[in-house]
Amino acid sequence: MLLNTLSISGIHSPSKGKTTQESGDSPFYTKEEYNDEAFEYEKLIMRLRNSGKLGQNKKRSVLVLSSIGKDQPYGEGRTLEQFFLTIFTLVENQPKYDFSLGLLNNFPNEVEKIKHYITKNEEKMSKYFNKITVSSAPHLEDAGGISRESRHDDSKQRLRRRLIARSRNFLMSESLENEQYILFMDSDIVSFDKQEMFIDVMVKSEKDIIVPRIRKRFGLTDYDRNSWRGKRTKPTQEQLDIMDSNQWDKFDYVPKDVPGEIFHFFHLDNTENEELKKLDHFEPLDSVGGAVLFFKSIIYRQGVIFPTSYIVGTTWDRLEGYDGIETEGICYLAKPLGYECWGMPNLSAYHIE
Repeated sequence: MLLNTLSISGIHSPSKGKTTQESGDSPFYTKEEYNDEAFEYEKLIMRLRNSGKLGQNKKRSVLVLSSIGKDQPYGEGRTLEQFFLTIFTLVENQPKYDFSLGLLNNFPNEVEKIKHYITKNEEKMSKYFNKITVSSAPHLEDAGGISRESRHDDSKQRLRRRLIARSRNFLMSESLENEQYILFMDSDIVSFDKQEMFIDVMVKSEKDIIVPRIRKRFGLTDYDRNSWRGKRTKPTQEQLDIMDSNQWDKFDYVPKDVPGEIFHFFHLDNTENEELKKLDHFEPLDSVGGAVLFFKSIIYRQGVIFPTSYIVGTTWDRLEGYDGIETEGICYLAKPLGYECWGMPNLSAYHIE
């Protein structure tokens, strides 16, 4: 273990070990390490000393979450330190908010690097975060053969999106306590527009689920086009029959936009309407992307999660449907509960090329 253990609380399962280890060697944080051998996951929880409980003051609380993968997870040529520096730009100089941080990585070497960075920079971290959670669940990585280069291939999307959804859900459930808002960001996001007010403008909007525009770092090209409103294609009868027989190795359908009946952020690029150019302009959406995603935690607490299968078009006969997996299913789940998804086309975050 990276941290020196001073005491062990006697929490054990009768079969495989479930232990909580407390470490008190930091002047900034109390530390607790949890290891569940039966279900093969572990986490480190660090709580700021003498900070009190979230919700005891009048500050709004925000949990920043990032699921960190493998194969250059911070982007080609980019380091763990640069990843943290990007996060710091969002949370520094924000006295109105209490922030927590939750990270997930399922590869032991990288987990140790993350813990080492946090430990080495505890004094700086303590200026920003009341609580830090680092989780690891290697068994989640069971969709083999997905490299950074092939992750957007149509043939890989079903497994890739399922893995991402599982990881996001696990990270959220392991990290969320009393925080009121959740901000997900991919580990290869490199910068934010209006970073000093990025979070504030979303909180003040009182919207339920919000996604900003995600652009590629160099240029104006959109990176994430999973934020949309309108109609998408549906499978043919032949494809539906394949679904009904659960021949998923033969099912190669990928939902596409219906031309002229769908909205993306880039449709506003040449608008002359000044109202549509304002920073706080919101567009209603049917689906959101996840490179950066903000929402009220009360929505998650009621069961709105990242669907781990395609929930649109499913039946009892089918293993799953044909659309609505991961972030693209959130709005589908939220709408019956009275919650809405919104996009901010004039507030951007930037993804590495």
